[in-house]
Amino acid sequence: MDGNRRYAKQLDRPVLFGHIRGARKAADVRAYWMQTAADTIDHRPQAMTVWAFSSDNHKRNIDEVRGLFRILEAEFMDMAYCPLIHLCHIRVRIIGSKERLPPALLRAIEILESATEHHSQFFYQIAVGYGGKLEVVEAVNEISAKGEKVSERAIEEHTICAKIGVPPVDFIVRTSEHRTSGFFLWGTQNAELHFIDKLWPLLTAKDWCASLLEFGAREIRNGL
Repeated sequence: MDGNRRYAKQLDRPVLFGHIRGARKAADVRAYWMQTAADTIDHRPQAMTVWAFSSDNHKRNIDEVRGLFRILEAEFMDMAYCPLIHLCHIRVRIIGSKERLPPALLRAIEILESATEHHSQFFYQIAVGYGGKLEVVEAVNEISAKGEKVSERAIEEHTICAKIGVPPVDFIVRTSEHRTSGFFLWGTQNAELHFIDKLWPLLTAKDWCASLLEFGAREIRNGL
């Protein structure tokens, strides 16, 4: 979800305007996802994660951060009662560190996760306060706290994907930048990458479908 601030700057609007448009685009992408799933018999994408707020984003201007938290709170409350979420049986979970999140946002997260916890058809993760290096450090700390040996297999068993029961990431779509910024750092060494030279709020259904078609045409070798 990259490019919200640049989008606002291009339109000479406040930065939070870009983030609001970015949140609306996330809702659009959920609809694209469900339409794709409805049209696909085999290999339908059952899990998707969007990165809404990184651990590094806490370093931004305090007014922007607070505004982002208010936007996330409103979006999470809307999602808790969203017909699409419940008709399509989408389980929503917020991943990442919640230590620095305000009480109102934490309450919205609790309501959203509780409202969808019984769904099991599709799995939608929203990364808030997430950092790829932080995930690996926390995994190592958890292993060490148990007195176990730190190994590749042990770390794999303590990644966020493993802990919440979704498959490792196999396809990353990034808008406006040609880098992954540490997204699911441990589990994406064999993931396929697709970069779209558009700002996130300008993403279209055509862009979404084109990315999936390209992924489907690739020879997936998983490092072999």
